[in-house]
Amino acid sequence: MRAPNPATWIWLAPLIAVVVALAGVFMWAWTTFRLPEAATSGRAYVQLLVDGAELAVVGVEADASDPHRPPASPADDWTPLDRIPTALVAAVIAAEDRRFMRHIGVDMLAMGHALWQNARQGGSIRGASTITQQLARTLFLTRERTWGRKAREVAIALWLERRYSKRAILEAYLNTVYLGQAGDRPVLGVAAGARHLFGRDLDALSLEDAALLATAIRAPSRAFADVAWRVRARRDVVLQAMAADGSATTQAVGVALASPVRAAAPPRARAPWFIQVAQEEAARRVALAPAARSARVATTLDRRLQRVAETAVRAELAQLERRQGLAAGTLQAAVVAMEPGTGHIRALVGGRDYRDSEFNRAVRARRQPGSLFKPLVYLAAFEWGAAGGRPTAVSLVEDEPLHVWSAGREWSPQNIDRQFRGPVTIRTALEASLNVPAARMAQQVGLTRVARLARAFGIESPVSAVPSIALGTSDATLLEMTAAFAAIANGGYRVHPTTLDEGATAATLHPVPAPKRVVSAESAFIMTHLLRGVMSRGTGRASARWKLSEVTAGKTGTSDGMRDAWLVGYTPDLVVGVWVGADDGRSVGLTGSEGALPIWAIVMEAAVRQAAPRPFTPPYGIIMTAVDRSTGRRACDGAPGITEAFREGSEPPACEMLANLAQTTDSALEGLRFSLETTPTGGGR
Repeated sequence: MRAPNPATWIWLAPLIAVVVALAGVFMWAWTTFRLPEAATSGRAYVQLLVDGAELAVVGVEADASDPHRPPASPADDWTPLDRIPTALVAAVIAAEDRRFMRHIGVDMLAMGHALWQNARQGGSIRGASTITQQLARTLFLTRERTWGRKAREVAIALWLERRYSKRAILEAYLNTVYLGQAGDRPVLGVAAGARHLFGRDLDALSLEDAALLATAIRAPSRAFADVAWRVRARRDVVLQAMAADGSATTQAVGVALASPVRAAAPPRARAPWFIQVAQEEAARRVALAPAARSARVATTLDRRLQRVAETAVRAELAQLERRQGLAAGTLQAAVVAMEPGTGHIRALVGGRDYRDSEFNRAVRARRQPGSLFKPLVYLAAFEWGAAGGRPTAVSLVEDEPLHVWSAGREWSPQNIDRQFRGPVTIRTALEASLNVPAARMAQQVGLTRVARLARAFGIESPVSAVPSIALGTSDATLLEMTAAFAAIANGGYRVHPTTLDEGATAATLHPVPAPKRVVSAESAFIMTHLLRGVMSRGTGRASARWKLSEVTAGKTGTSDGMRDAWLVGYTPDLVVGVWVGADDGRSVGLTGSEGALPIWAIVMEAAVRQAAPRPFTPPYGIIMTAVDRSTGRRACDGAPGITEAFREGSEPPACEMLANLAQTTDSALEGLRFSLETTPTGGGR
């Protein structure tokens, strides 16, 4: 065999290099510029249900096994092209790319016109992008306006048209097109866009809705925010184009043109803030097999309680603003209702009106809880003891001036009335929400211990072990504080809040952490019994107006400067937490009993009427004993007193022992008196 002529290599080598390079480019393009699709996108959707009906939809990664993966966009449910209404498909083509079915990825006529217009306007790079070009830009490029980016966009569009069918391109486009923001997440795809803009599913859209949704692609923020005649004009242009190309009948278009423009906003009672939390949790916890494309997951929402909570927030905030002389819209509020035994969130309100602000104050706003934190200080003392031993509910704490040096300066807490009462029982200190005894107790228990207990109770926000910790100066969210009180109501077991009902769901969910004991059942019940006194005699006594003072336990909270008003109260079956304040942190002049209690009472009253609560039952190891309220000694001989909870063995001495002690003391005093009377007096030597 003869060797190739050297002259042959001169032209053959560059040809081989070109072929290899083109093959490399082809393989690179084949693997890089791939369209997402239902079978390979890695995305699926989960229907969130309440009472068997769909509440919302969330996109999840179908093949993700990490329970801590970030949540997908709520728009990420993939809708096959044959399930998208033909009217909507035609409307999008009419609005965005009328020659879509005829061009090769680039519309040369439209591009020539755009180049001429851009040249006249000084070289701005805009316009003439086909649906394929928009898809290329969305999936593979940035939105910078340069000739280089435009050239890459054209090249990728040509490649996509060469590799994929028109149907595949259209399906990918309709499932990835940007249609606005849902909070801090993008709304992607026409299915999510329909729910976001109209509050309806795709199959519920009318012809005029489809045209309006198509116009939103170019400027989602102006879909309904623009003046009405402009919104209608944009819609009508699309409708007329559909009539012209035959994708809609003249009669149907005539009816649509006569229809007014209106946004069907989601109903107020649809639990939008609850849905936010449930979507994020579902995206983390739902485990789908790679081949699975959907799942149905039951939520823990109580529709009736949610409606009551949302209505109470709006009505009571308006009333508070009028009473306080505040401008309308100044106040905001949040509500969380959850079951202490399961962690099931039954209602969640993150603000006054979701349409005005989507910020979820129930889970994202960190504010000072103020006196709401005090039960954790006394719990630490009941559980671990303080200087002088483990206190009881009737142990005396000094309400006297306290001076503590911290960070090089003196700190001296004051009660809200700037008065001191001398020695008071823990019950009195808690019911009256006295600051000085709580601060003193924190010093005796140890600031680090108090901070550690708060974290064990589920307060994940940073808690600083500083002298003012007892007064709630470390920020926390309402959900964290409500969950902390749920652990008290649950006999010392902490459960993790959840919006998903695993027991009523066939889909596989990554489990939440198991319940964990954080304090003993005895300590938890002693605190519950004290907090019942807060609701019947203390700062929560106004709950008697709703007939709740005898069936609930709870604590109010007011932060420094009256910026935040709180109340978290519970029965054995339900914990309800409420926060009221202003977003800018200004003083609102409201205490917890003034600002938060009315909303709390309306929600709790609705829950109690729906199902009578179980009674608070002392656990094994607790002794209920009648004591004198002011001294803490056992009440004897029919003396008035209150029933107090004690660890077995820590209760005050029995009345018989007190009588014997009194008799022994009287005898000793009588003997001493006799001795003094019979001792001779006179001068000494």
